[in-house]
Amino acid sequence: MSSKETIEERLQELGRAISSDDSTVENVMERINLSCAAERDSHRQSRGELIARRITMNRFTKLAAAAVIIIAVALSITLFDRSVTPTYAIEQTVEAFKNVRFLHLVRRDEIGQVEDERWIEIGAHGRQVRYRQDTPPNFLAVEDGETTAVYHKDENTVVLWSNKDKQYQWIADLGAFLENLRQEGKIVETGADYHGQTAHKVLWPMMNAECYVDPRTKLPIAIGTTELSYEQPAQGTFEIDVPAGFVLVDKRPGAAKTEEPDWLRDQERADRYFHQAYLALASGDYDEAVELFEYVVEKQPRRNWAWFWLGKAYYEQGRYDIASEKYTEVLDMMGDQPYCNFARGLAYGAKGLDDAAREDLSKALPWMIRALREPTGAAMFEYADDPRLREGRYQPTEQQILARMINRLRIVTGQNFGYEPGADAEENERAITDWENWFEAGGEIKFTLDAELVAVPAGSEQTEE
Repeated sequence: MSSKETIEERLQELGRAISSDDSTVENVMERINLSCAAERDSHRQSRGELIARRITMNRFTKLAAAAVIIIAVALSITLFDRSVTPTYAIEQTVEAFKNVRFLHLVRRDEIGQVEDERWIEIGAHGRQVRYRQDTPPNFLAVEDGETTAVYHKDENTVVLWSNKDKQYQWIADLGAFLENLRQEGKIVETGADYHGQTAHKVLWPMMNAECYVDPRTKLPIAIGTTELSYEQPAQGTFEIDVPAGFVLVDKRPGAAKTEEPDWLRDQERADRYFHQAYLALASGDYDEAVELFEYVVEKQPRRNWAWFWLGKAYYEQGRYDIASEKYTEVLDMMGDQPYCNFARGLAYGAKGLDDAAREDLSKALPWMIRALREPTGAAMFEYADDPRLREGRYQPTEQQILARMINRLRIVTGQNFGYEPGADAEENERAITDWENWFEAGGEIKFTLDAELVAVPAGSEQTEE
């Protein structure tokens, strides 16, 4: 029996099962019409509606009624499933964030163990009002809106601070990051797969990451290796409680003075040294930076920027073996980070480890190329190069950002497409297009320490200490 005969036989069977009146057809057609009216625009009819109308031209036959039902079932995913969403736009995600009150962030290691978990309450002003961060095995911080409690589990101690003196944050200014997503975000793929869940893949330049957006809520479910959800936390999540057997040290203004243990004084010294160390690094005093950062990472081994800038100080000393080890600490702690993959790739290249350098630099290269169009995508590269950005001592111009990125690209690719910061805009546009075309054509890493570099424009935005 042919497939056509089989279909006709099944239609006849379904037709015999339908009552003699055509109310079933009317009901099905009503649903089709309502669904199509909601989904089509003012100029086009949906394909499903047109097919259904053709069939119902002979709608007084049971065969036609059966056909309508079959087609209605076949089209149910697109016509009747209310979870199907209109065309996605990044603006929808920015708007959806305005209604978010709680953020739950979780980062796991390769075997699924939680490496870092955070809860954030966002106020009506769009900024953090309460916070909780649990980083196994020993770090826990809770902020209740006025007080920040730092739990040193390995020392059985809780230290209380005014949140004006000490505060922990995921992102200091979420609004600025959202505006970057609005202005420069790019939809990479709609209907992508994220661990079995359908999602929109979006490039978020300032995050230096691709994020996956839930088509229904329009909110990210993952940014890089961090997963996000938005449920209300359990009662007590932001409450400060001193566990039995823990020592309480209260450093809030007006609190009674208490004797501080030596390890806590070491922690406070590490905080001061961290600040002094990155200023020494920025000023070119690499010996002092190394000495200070070594103390910091000994006392605060989870301080990823201390590890990174320690690696940078060693790199500037020409001690590439040690520099690559320090960068590896960051990557082990945080996962792939384009700015750190780039830095370690440079260290490997300087050591002559071409394969290792190529592997790292290949992970950074896509972000570097994108930053030529979206300079905010270079934000973390700039921060990594000059830690004065941390406290607003230095703010690069767009021309400076682009010039430095061009130099990074020349060093790791050996290519020179003629970009010059002061050149005609059309000429530089051609250079950027050449970089993009080279990358799309499968451009390869070619480590070139002696590459010809462009001059980075001076900027009046630098300030003295």
